Amino acid sequence: MKNLKYFLAFGWVCCIFAAASLTSCDDMLDMGNDDVLYADRNHLTSANDTVNSYVGILVQLQKIAVRTNLFGELRGDLVDVNANAHADLKAISNFTVDDDNIYNNPRDYYAVINNCNYFLANADTLLREQRYENGAASDFYVFRAEYVAVRAVRAWLYLQLGQIYGSNIPFVTDPILSLDDADNALANAPKKNLAQICDYFIDDLKPYVAWFNYFTHSSGYNSHMPARMSVFPVSLVLGDLYLWASSLKQDPLLAREAAKSYFDYIDWTPGGKNSNTGYKRKNVIKNVAVAWTANNLSGGNFNFTPSGRDNQWFSTSSFGLQSSEVITAIGMDSASAEGHFNELRYLYSYNRDENDVEASFAPSKACCDYSDSQVYYGYYTNSGNLVYTSVGASQLTEDQVNGHIVGDLRLGTTYSIYQRQDMMQQVINKTYYPQDVIIYRTGDIYLRLAEALNYAGFPKFALAILTIGLDNNVINGLVLPLCQTPQDSAFVQYFDFNVNYYVSRVTAYGNGAVTINYGESADVNQIGLHQRGSGWAFTNPYYYPEITDVPQDFKGYPEMPLTFDNSYDTSTNAETFLANILSVNQELADQLAAEEDGVAIPDLAAIETARERTQAVSSYEQALKDYAAKLYAIYEDAAEKWYRDYGVAQVKPRQIEVVDSLIDVESALETCFEGFRFGYLIRDAKRKGDPTVLARRVAKRDPSLLGLLSDENNWFIRWNGQIGK
Repeated sequence: MKNLKYFLAFGWVCCIFAAASLTSCDDMLDMGNDDVLYADRNHLTSANDTVNSYVGILVQLQKIAVRTNLFGELRGDLVDVNANAHADLKAISNFTVDDDNIYNNPRDYYAVINNCNYFLANADTLLREQRYENGAASDFYVFRAEYVAVRAVRAWLYLQLGQIYGSNIPFVTDPILSLDDADNALANAPKKNLAQICDYFIDDLKPYVAWFNYFTHSSGYNSHMPARMSVFPVSLVLGDLYLWASSLKQDPLLAREAAKSYFDYIDWTPGGKNSNTGYKRKNVIKNVAVAWTANNLSGGNFNFTPSGRDNQWFSTSSFGLQSSEVITAIGMDSASAEGHFNELRYLYSYNRDENDVEASFAPSKACCDYSDSQVYYGYYTNSGNLVYTSVGASQLTEDQVNGHIVGDLRLGTTYSIYQRQDMMQQVINKTYYPQDVIIYRTGDIYLRLAEALNYAGFPKFALAILTIGLDNNVINGLVLPLCQTPQDSAFVQYFDFNVNYYVSRVTAYGNGAVTINYGESADVNQIGLHQRGSGWAFTNPYYYPEITDVPQDFKGYPEMPLTFDNSYDTSTNAETFLANILSVNQELADQLAAEEDGVAIPDLAAIETARERTQAVSSYEQALKDYAAKLYAIYEDAAEKWYRDYGVAQVKPRQIEVVDSLIDVESALETCFEGFRFGYLIRDAKRKGDPTVLARRVAKRDPSLLGLLSDENNWFIRWNGQIGK
């Protein structure tokens, strides 16, 4: 980044607005002009001002992009900091950050916040100009797209401060323009904690959801990342605020609002609902997975690389197309010699620019255990029949097991170690290849949607996101029938995943039965998150067998009826045949005979011919089968009625608990190294009202932290005696 010009007020108020003459063609914010917005120019009057001012905000975002990941990941349970790492990185991991730590500088966050405050105070959202689209003239509101984007950026920044510092956070919403104001701003500003930040910005953003749109201009950013990818969608930020608020306040109703906000973006399309302007109609979990092929599974030959290693869901080179998944990223410089290079690339992987220095981080044992302990479950066809099979360590080579190509395949195919110039070098693809720092990705959003839905009281809805993916067949068949109130039904029906958008492959019925078109499973647009690394999760008996099992020990649950047992020999005479049937079905036979219109056991001695005796036994066998089927149908009806009328209150808490544990695992499998883990652990612990929930997780990485983190005051960073708790 070169020749950056900006107004520097003082310290943390740096860069009131930045515009740039940036000549590196590969780098971000190449404006091609020298316009500068100074503090005494307190008005924004043209479309050019709109672009320039937003660019200034993006420049400052580069400063905090890397540390946002570090504070979110190193404090969690999935990353070890190696001995060669900088002491400031070790301090984050050890919860010993002090004022001198280079990453502990909230001024950089406040610099961007001040830019946002300045823009929001001065942008004229009523300013219009006439533009032509498709040959027709229309009024265009010049500042509105950027206005909403800036508002969302400011809320996101405060949410990051809340996750890092916890409480006592100076809260400034007016621009600071003078040196004197800057000197006193931190000391005299009102202070808020994380919950208060959520409350404020929920109210701040809600009025502007309808204004959200992506920019019409495409210039002024970088060559590798589309301009629209720099936008923080207001519905996603609002969803995060609701999700945090629901956890901090232990309020499932707020979790419903979080889920609806996430869906609002999933369902959002440029130009209006369901319109097609060249972008995908819904953001879906793409059918991008690491998998053993049918040939692997049928032949038992796993000496080859699993398919799908390309990790294409981390690409920032395209936006909005079906093949893309990244929604928002902070664009970074292209070379490590530049001022705002994505340092994560050489912290998680070896540094090729400095004599192949080894990585500073490594996956923790806890991270590896999460992955290796999963059971991969797939299927293949044999003579037209489906054959299910699992893949275990005994079927794999020692190198595959050591490389975590076992269980869930995502870790092993994004993480690799190999010999390079007399040392072992590590590469983690998902942090090594993206030039930019990813903020929102579709898979992450669906995981948060599942978290919100489960806490809101819809565990089977959340489970479907993990196992099979969503369409209206799934929602109407597996989720809607369980709703007990009109309010619950209306909430579920808010989530419209019209099957016309997708290849339909699932038929779900109100009684819980599901028919799956397996022939289309490789081509669908949406899959379950767990399927990305562990095979066909929906039918995996090792993943969540309780999805179809209601325990018998719940009060009032109907008793399981007698069933017909066909484990007997039929290749005998009639007398022996009947004796064999009764040997395993005597209780069922007695019950049938006792019915008012029952069928008695045939008296073969009273039947003259062998043929008639054989026919009598065959008829009786069929009568037993029909009776058993009738009993089971009655049981199914009674079980469904019990579940609807009474059982949900007993079963749902356990389902929520189990699905919650699956979301915890999926957070580790799907989002490791992306900077979200510690935030998830905070929310989980706050929902449960137990700080040891977080402490026990992190202690899997470092047992010495158990006692320290059992006090939630120690979760957060302090700065200068003013910020943090």
